Amino acid sequence: MSLLVTGVLFYFKPNSNITSNRTSYTNTIPKNEAIAVSATANSYVQNNQPLSSPKNPISTKAVRINAIDAEKLVTMVGSSENGVKYMSIEESGLPPDEISNLKKDYDNLNKYGSYSGGEITHEFTKANDFKEALRKNGNLENVKNKLNFTPTDVNSILGGNFKLMGADYSGSLSEGKFNSLFRYYEDGTGKRFEINEMYLTPANNYSLNVYKESINFDLVGHPATLQSLKNAENKEIYNLDFNVNRRVFSISSEGFNYSEFLQTSMAIAHAAEKEI
Repeated sequence: MSLLVTGVLFYFKPNSNITSNRTSYTNTIPKNEAIAVSATANSYVQNNQPLSSPKNPISTKAVRINAIDAEKLVTMVGSSENGVKYMSIEESGLPPDEISNLKKDYDNLNKYGSYSGGEITHEFTKANDFKEALRKNGNLENVKNKLNFTPTDVNSILGGNFKLMGADYSGSLSEGKFNSLFRYYEDGTGKRFEINEMYLTPANNYSLNVYKESINFDLVGHPATLQSLKNAENKEIYNLDFNVNRRVFSISSEGFNYSEFLQTSMAIAHAAEKEI
């Protein structure tokens, strides 16, 4: 998802010196395939439902959408409740050269399934750095103590097979606390998962602008950007960017199949809906 936070464009651009085979978007992600929450994930969601959500009824599906459906979804979600503003890149006020570059990235997204056209950019490239950060901080609780929000419980969603291997805090500093948390997990069988969660509040002087052209996915009623590519070992990588309840998520999986990734993503979105 292309988004603007305090004047800085946040989304990952292709690295021109990395080459890989470009994977067709339609071959790796089934067209218009709605994925229902699995029995395990559905149980988690039912036990953690928010009391009410009148403007955005809870959905149990995740599905790829076109530009027309994206516009409808944005209209349904609205902007005021979460302080998120959806706009077209033509309305952004960005310089013409930046708009041109964004249009190229959106073209890559539509043709190849990722902004980079199938090239690895950020995915799992900083795993060792975050492992070292977690080691220096001692444990996740010490990292969480640096935050001004309670992060979404990802451990219970991923399950006991996954172990937290890396974590660090970052973002805006307000009253000695930070508003962003990165976590990195492995399961020991080749599956990896990373998630960055950023909390937007007026105290952090953060605002969020999301460009409509980047929205290609409906994640249980939340506009999202889904990307897919493969690593050097031909393992599938999925990325999903979305925002729920003033929380901005960027998640990536390696070695997950499509259904597993979406089930995990849906559970995270539903868990974030109930957070204060």
